Amino acid sequence: MKEKVLRSLTRLFAPQLAANMERGGSGGITEFGANEVDQFMEVDDRGSDVTIFSFAGLAALYAGLPSFEFKKLLRSGGKDYNLVFFRDIRRLCYHVTPTGEPEGLDFYETAIRDVMKQLGSKHNVAMGVSVGGSAALYFGAKCGMQQVIGFSPGYPLTVYCGGLNQLQTFLDIPRLVLRPKAYAELALVTLATGWSYRQLCKMKGKKNLWPVLDTYTTASPRPKATIFYGQHCRPDARQATFFDGLENVKKVPVPTVYHNCAGFLKQRGDLASAIHNEISNYTP
Repeated sequence: MKEKVLRSLTRLFAPQLAANMERGGSGGITEFGANEVDQFMEVDDRGSDVTIFSFAGLAALYAGLPSFEFKKLLRSGGKDYNLVFFRDIRRLCYHVTPTGEPEGLDFYETAIRDVMKQLGSKHNVAMGVSVGGSAALYFGAKCGMQQVIGFSPGYPLTVYCGGLNQLQTFLDIPRLVLRPKAYAELALVTLATGWSYRQLCKMKGKKNLWPVLDTYTTASPRPKATIFYGQHCRPDARQATFFDGLENVKKVPVPTVYHNCAGFLKQRGDLASAIHNEISNYTP
C-alpha cells in the first residue's frame, strides 16, 4: 500500500521522476534481484592516507537498488582519496544484513573495520545523506573514524514519523500549490521513513534500534562532525536541533526547502567544494 502511494504521488507531482523510476525498475522501494545481494559495498583503493566511507540513504525517490552515494562526484573530484561505498539494499537503516538477517549493525561494522584495516589510512571520513548521514554518525563513531560529514542526517526517525510532522507535511497546501516538487519530495521521504521505521520496530523492537546520538556523543575520541541541513525543511531543521551545544559539531544551514540539501548544493555547483573543504579543514 505504501509503495502504491509513493508511486501515485510521484506520478502526480513529479512525472519526469516517475518516468525515470519506471524505466529503471518497478518503482518499488524494496525490490532487488537475488544476484544483487552481494552488491552492498564497493572499494576503490588509491593508496591514500585519507579514506572516505560513503553511506547511501533510503533512496525513496528511486527504483531498484539505492545508488552508491557521491560515487561520480568523488571519483571525478581531482582528489586521490580512497573511496568506500556502502548501501543498504534492504532500506532498513543498516539494521538488517543484505541476506535478510537481523544482525545488520554488527555485519556492517565488521565490514567497515575490515576495510579500514585493509586500507590503513590515518584519516577516515564517514559521509552520507539522510539515513546515510545517520549511518555516517553511527559507524564513524563506532569504528573510530576521525571525521563525519552528514547531509540532513535522518535521526531520530520519530521526527519524520511523528503525527505533527505528517500533518504539517501532507496538509501543507501552500507548498503543494507553490512548490509541488518540494511537496512531493517531503511527502515521499515521510512515507518511506514511516515504512522503514514500522518494519524496524516489528523486526527489532523500538528499544533495539540504533542509538545514533548516544553512540556519537559517548565515543572517545569523538570524530569531528559537520552537519548540513535544509534550513527551510521543517523536519530536518528539527532534527538539527539535537546537535545543538555538542562539542566538535558544526551545523551548516543550507538555504533550501528540500530534504536533499546535498542535491541542492550540487545544482549550485557547491557540493564538491563543500565536501573537500570540510575534509581539508580536519586533515593533518
